[in-house]
Order: sequence, then C-alpha cells, then structure tokens
Amino acid sequence: MPTTKQAVALVDKRPFFEKALSHGVKHGLITAEKCNAIIADGAKGTVQVAAHFGTSHLQVELENARKRIVTLVSLFLEDSSGGDLDRAAQSLQENSFLFHSRSGNDMLKKLHAMPETTISGDMKSQSLMDFQNERTLLKPYGLATYRKELKRRQEAAAVIAAAHWFCDDLRVPHQALDFLAVESVIRSAILARYCGFDQAPNHAEFARLVTTVRNKAPAGGKLRIAKAVLDDVPDEHHAIADEIRRDIEKQDGPLILNPARALDVVLNIIESRYFLRDADLDDIDSFAGFVSEQWQAATKGKDDPYSRLTMFMCLATGMKPKTVLTDTEARAMVRHVRKDGFDSAAVAAFINQAAPFEIKDNLLALWDDEFLPEARERILDESDVSLQRAMMFMTDNLNVKAKRKSGK
Repeated sequence: MPTTKQAVALVDKRPFFEKALSHGVKHGLITAEKCNAIIADGAKGTVQVAAHFGTSHLQVELENARKRIVTLVSLFLEDSSGGDLDRAAQSLQENSFLFHSRSGNDMLKKLHAMPETTISGDMKSQSLMDFQNERTLLKPYGLATYRKELKRRQEAAAVIAAAHWFCDDLRVPHQALDFLAVESVIRSAILARYCGFDQAPNHAEFARLVTTVRNKAPAGGKLRIAKAVLDDVPDEHHAIADEIRRDIEKQDGPLILNPARALDVVLNIIESRYFLRDADLDDIDSFAGFVSEQWQAATKGKDDPYSRLTMFMCLATGMKPKTVLTDTEARAMVRHVRKDGFDSAAVAAFINQAAPFEIKDNLLALWDDEFLPEARERILDESDVSLQRAMMFMTDNLNVKAKRKSGK
C-alpha cells in the first residue's frame, strides 16, 4: 500500500504577550535589560491588580492577577500591532509593561462605557469592576471576541445617536426615550415626514397618520416611502434611518394597507413600535420634570459620559462647568489638582442640586467609583514631570480639543 504523508499543524495557544515576548527575545528585538524590567513591572502590576480585586496576600489571588494582567497586555498588544509579532515585540521594547496593561484596561473601560443595547438610559448589566473581573479572568476577552463586542456596541451607539438627532428634529427631549427602544422615535419621524407632519405624534395623531397612509397609498399597492424624506438627515445617521424606512415598508406597510383589518386592530399591532408623545409633552412643566433648567444649561443637552465627566472635572477644579475643554484648560486643571486636589464635594453638591432625580446615583458612581480612583493615580503621578501621561488620561476620558499646530 502506498504510504500517505500527513502534515501535523501546530497550534500555539499561548497568550499573545508570551508569543511576542518569545519572538522578540529570539530575534534580538527585546534586550535582556528590558526583560528584567518586564519581570519587575509584572511583579509590581500583579500585586496592584490582586489588591484591586481582593487581596495581594494569597497565592491564588496573585496567580489570578498574573492571568488578568497577561490578558490585558495581550489584548492591547495584539490590537495595536495587528497581530504582527515584530511590531508587538518592538512595542514591548519601547514601552513599559505597565503601559501595556493599563492600555488593555483602557480598552475594557471604553467598551464598558458604551451602550449595551439600543434601549436609551438602560442600566448597565454589570458594574465596571464586575465587567473587568469577568473579562480578564472568568471569561477573558480574546481580540476577536473583543472586536465583535466592540462592533455590536458601536452599532448600538450609532442607533442611539441617530435617534437623538431625530429627537431634536421633532423637538422631543432625549430623556423622553429613557428605557425605550430608540428606533421607535426614528420610525415615528419617518412616518410623520411621509405624511407631512412635523412633530412626534400623540396617540390620536398617530391614528390620523395611519389613516393618512391608508388613504395616500395606491389601491392594492405596496407602501413606498420616498428616500427623499431623509434628504436632510446627516450622513452619519442616514444609513440607519434608511434601513428603518425600508423596515416600515416591509413590516408595517402590509398591515396598514390591509383593508380587511380595522384601524383599531392595526394600531394595536404596530403602535408599540413607534414613539408617541404624551398630550402635554411639549408643556414646559412636563419638560422640567425630565431635566432641570440648571442641568440643561450646564450640559447643553449632551448626555454622554465624556461630556459629563468634563463638566464634573470643571467643578472639581473651581471652573465654571462646561462640556468641552481646550488643551490649555486641561493642563491648568492638572496643575490645580496637583496643588489643591479634587473638590469632589463640589461635584456631589452640583449633582444633588441640579441633576434629574432618576440619574443622580449613576452620576455620583460615575465620578466617585469609575473616574476618580484612576484620575488620582494618573494625574497625581509625580514622576510624570512633563504632564504627558496626565494629559493622555485627560484626553482619553474628557472632551479636550486637540491643540492646533502652528501654521495650520
């Protein structure tokens, strides 16, 4: 019998950090001095991580911390290098081990801050610490899984951003969407535009819109909403709105145009897919129930965590609250904190006095639990004489305008 040759494929299941380190040492890309520095930094970082999640005195906790920190370093290294071992090894040679672990942690923090669903104002399913615990040890993120989840959350954030644009177009406060699927306001806006209506409908007006659609469509025909109804929608929101426009045609059109279904039956089926305003939603007293005048004036309607933290940082450093900083203002804040510390009492007082009741606890947690501990570590780092790392932290977590280059 002829001999069949079979090739054996080797699968390297080591963390990407270990692959990059071995590759760098083997090919002379990482020096012995750097290896010693990595070992020292790894030991220091392991103790810090163990203390963060429990205790640094138990062997099992130290071993878990080692796994966590390798996961963080691997995640950042593979993402930043594109999987190229030469580039990853060069990064290990040029940057500290703790820089890589913190960068990996920053990736997790930014992911956690993004919306998990298109439910506006939805509560996080996990605290930041629980999320870090799961994704560094219990169910650690590989790069492919991380990017898949990042894409999903980016898409959710894009839908929410589009919905907020349509809220503004319909004169609906963003807070009116809290705990609702935000696609509903886009559906209402498209149907309203198709019927020549310029605001979000209430229940009675929605019934008239559906009746208008029935009367407007050709007998026996299909619902066709012209693409032109979305001509003024910004490019970044257009694809999302157009997909919902097509979904209205496909899902709701046959129901609305079916003469065998009574109007009340059709409304009962499709009404939950649309945003309907209360009859007194435009009343100033009702709007004040969603957002206080002081809060609205400070936030300018922005409700993302970066804008909120920028405003809180202003309060903590004696500045008038605003949602965007210049580079110069950010540097002045760093110097102020190094001299006088954070005035967290001012932040808490403003939140308790001005913020909508429903989100006060979340805002206090955003400042006290998620932002402040790392801010103290990064901004008060006395070894950062040039403020480079402090400014990197400020830019990553707040809205800081990039400094203009001379001649531009």
